[in-house]
Amino acid sequence: MRFQTDKVTTCSKPNRGMGFQPMLAGKCLVNLFCQRFFRLGIANTGWKPVPQRGLIQNTGTMSLVGGLLTLLLLTGCSSSTPANWDGPRALSTSSVDSWDYKGDAGYKLGTSHYAIYTTIKDDEVRAMLPQVMEGAYALYLQLVPGVPLSIRPMDCFIFKERMEFNDYTKGATGKDANIYLQIRRGGYALGDRYVSYYIGVNNTASVAAHEGWHQFVARNFKGRLPPFLEEGLATTFEGVEFKDNLPRWNTGINPLRADGLRRTLDAKMLWPTELLIRTHAGEVVNRSGEKIDAYYSQCWAFAKFLREAEGGKYAPALRQWLAETAAGTVYDPSHSHSRAGLPWNPGAVQPMLEHYLGMNLADVDNAYQAYMRKVAYEEYPLQWHLNQ
Repeated sequence: MRFQTDKVTTCSKPNRGMGFQPMLAGKCLVNLFCQRFFRLGIANTGWKPVPQRGLIQNTGTMSLVGGLLTLLLLTGCSSSTPANWDGPRALSTSSVDSWDYKGDAGYKLGTSHYAIYTTIKDDEVRAMLPQVMEGAYALYLQLVPGVPLSIRPMDCFIFKERMEFNDYTKGATGKDANIYLQIRRGGYALGDRYVSYYIGVNNTASVAAHEGWHQFVARNFKGRLPPFLEEGLATTFEGVEFKDNLPRWNTGINPLRADGLRRTLDAKMLWPTELLIRTHAGEVVNRSGEKIDAYYSQCWAFAKFLREAEGGKYAPALRQWLAETAAGTVYDPSHSHSRAGLPWNPGAVQPMLEHYLGMNLADVDNAYQAYMRKVAYEEYPLQWHLNQ
């Protein structure tokens, strides 16, 4: 979740020990990650459902489990999957320094692009965090190759306990704290830092990859993306798996969002497209769980539509939209999205969308509606072909 505000908070921290393999209790952290973390069986457990980003608890787990069992029986072991699995080919290195949060001893993990502050005590879980962040960072770059990048590491705060998360949030968000404290499970991005807490290995990794996209955009984009598009792209990074000691992603697969989309279609609870493109996460947080689920599932479907639909027909338009937003030259007759610090203008989104896709909204909507149904029904079994 990234709330749209007119204030961007920037936190700069030195990048200490970059390029060194950290030592922890006499052990190399990278080796610790290889030798111990995956003995827990996490590498072969497959994708686990991830809660809505900071909005609702995971209410779809049982339906997902039932669907998975059914689909495995129906589809067997077919290797046909959307997109491809991607991720780092080697473990990244990181430094470890001491840090504490109000007397609770913690750690600062330094990587090439991140300063990760955490009170998580578990060595294996803590060793996973740099791998996920650096792996996700490489995927973000694939969406916007050539964008000028900040050399300052981005700050991530990942607390062990919800109470610490709440306490930090009250101090960091001020008068907006009550909004952020409504988050049931997950995290949030505030400017170019993100804040979360531990909710299990795969779910914590998923939150990190999702919120990391918001963080990346806030740090490196001169312009502002429409919230529905930024949120949709963030959801494409949620499906984190671990295989061969490394995090892996398939941006075309997200069983939770696909299941949410199907349930939304079945219940006839779709957000109208003209409303979806004008809405940001801050306006959704107080809605029912079903409407929140529908919003994020539809944002995911729209991002997937732009990246993959009709053989990638709209992918060049998406790349141009992202590149021009990053450069501050985005097409916007209202001139409200050329700079990230300008006030959010919902009315400017439709002209932008029509410009980049070369279609009027009615035609975009027709193609998007057809694609949603294709994903939710015809291609639904493909969402369950996990990384094997």
